[in-house]
Amino acid sequence: MILTEINALEVIVDFFKFIIPAAIVFGVTYFLITKFYEDQRRTRLLDLKKEHSKTITPMKLQAYERLTLFLDRISPDNLVLRLSKSGQTASQLRVALIQTISDEYNHNISQQIYISDQSWQLIKAVKEQIIGIVEICYKECDENETGPGLGKKILTRLMAERDIPTQKAIQLLKKEIEIVF
Repeated sequence: MILTEINALEVIVDFFKFIIPAAIVFGVTYFLITKFYEDQRRTRLLDLKKEHSKTITPMKLQAYERLTLFLDRISPDNLVLRLSKSGQTASQLRVALIQTISDEYNHNISQQIYISDQSWQLIKAVKEQIIGIVEICYKECDENETGPGLGKKILTRLMAERDIPTQKAIQLLKKEIEIVF
């Protein structure tokens, strides 16, 4: 019986002699493999971000450029000079101004994907402000007012306000570009 107890105890001790080192090796191996895969995942994510950045950065810059051009094109002084013609009625100029602003906006609407929500809201607000200025000046016109007369009223109003909405928006876009890039 004592011999059986000694053999059983030896078996248990021998069992633990193999299990404990095996468990330690397993634990260390598991830890190292897990760490290796985590490092590989992080490296892959960084590579993907770099690759994504190479594609998106030029598109973002192009969006800012296009929206700056949009703001310049819908600036009332540029619009009036470009669209005002002799022999044109105030109503005709009003329609041409609003149509041009809407066309320019619709042409650049997809750029909102690449800029901040705040900047896009600013772009929309400026568009509405410019249309509002055109409408207010048109309402101030006489029935027989000419297109160049409406244009003069618009430019006079802008000079009185001092702050041209499109110029303020361009400055804010420039500041955002400095922050982003």
